[in-house]
Amino acid sequence: MGRRNQFRVLLPIVQGGLAALLGGFGLWQRSVLLSRPGFFDGTTLWDTTARFHVWPWPYKFAAVSNMPALFAGVLLSVPIGAVKPTLPESVQLAPTVLFVLILWSWVGSRLDRRWTVTEKTPWIGLSVFTVVCLVGALIPIGYTGYVFYGVLAWLITAIPFRRMVKATRPPSS
Repeated sequence: MGRRNQFRVLLPIVQGGLAALLGGFGLWQRSVLLSRPGFFDGTTLWDTTARFHVWPWPYKFAAVSNMPALFAGVLLSVPIGAVKPTLPESVQLAPTVLFVLILWSWVGSRLDRRWTVTEKTPWIGLSVFTVVCLVGALIPIGYTGYVFYGVLAWLITAIPFRRMVKATRPPSS
C-alpha cells in the first residue's frame, strides 16, 4: 500500500482543510456581523456583549469537530492576543490549524493500525462523527453550548474508538 493511501495522510489534509475553510469563513462572518455600527456614538457590536453571543455555524462545526485541537490552539492564541490585542481573531486562532493537523494525523495513525483506507467501517465511523459534529453546530444549545457538546462528542467517541483500534492489524502477506 502506498503512503498516499493511508489514514494518517488523508485525514490531516481533509480535516485541516475543512477546519481552515469553515473556521476561517465562520470567523469572517462573525467579524462582519460584529463590525456593524452599534446604537451609540458610532461604536460597533465588538464593544458590546454581542461578541460573546455571535458564533456562526461554520465556526462552531470546525470547533466541535476539532475540539482537542481548539483547546491546544487556545493555549497559544491567548498569549498571542495578550501581546498583540489588535490582531484579528483569525490570526490569533491560526496556530490551531497546526494542532488540527497533529490531531488528525494521530487519529489516522490509530486507524491505520486496524484498517486500510479501502475498508468501509472506518469511513462509516468518521461519517457518523462528522454528522454528530454538524448537529452540534446547528442546534441552538446556548451561546457556548457547542463547546460542551464538542467535549462530550469527543469523549463519547474516544471510548469505542480506543477499543476498536486496540487490536493491531495482522501483517499482510
